Amino acid sequence: MDEACYLDHGVSGYGVAVKLHRDRVVEAAEIGALLREMMDAIAVECVARGARFIGHIKSHLVCSEGTLKADTIGINHPAALHGSLRGPAKDLFVAINSIVQGITEEEVKDSTLKAAHGLAERHGFQVVKEKEHLYFDRYDFASDEEYMKQLEQQLEKEPGA
Repeated sequence: MDEACYLDHGVSGYGVAVKLHRDRVVEAAEIGALLREMMDAIAVECVARGARFIGHIKSHLVCSEGTLKADTIGINHPAALHGSLRGPAKDLFVAINSIVQGITEEEVKDSTLKAAHGLAERHGFQVVKEKEHLYFDRYDFASDEEYMKQLEQQLEKEPGA
């Protein structure tokens, strides 16, 4: 058995759900660009901190106009974007999971939040709510309405509740 991935911090992960808001609507193409850039920026941040391998950085965005997913497996693999939006939007719910090898969980968290906040601000969004979460694959199979409901419920819960 190869134990290399379990040495020097092994595989670390971090997940967060955020609600982003902007006072005026943003075109669907810009929202897609934001999501792709965010995944790439998280990967770059992790590698800059010493990550040896990007396992998977993925996101799931839902808004009133539809759903988008973006993911990357490393800095040499630009983020892919899946899904579509019917039109512009100003309130976005985004879940992000980062799985990385070679840096601590705290470094994965810091990389994820730095990139997510930086890109949101660069695109004129403010982070209205933010809550850590463990994993979101169960949301992948939910309808857009159910997914938004689940994220709203998660973001409404008080820490430690």
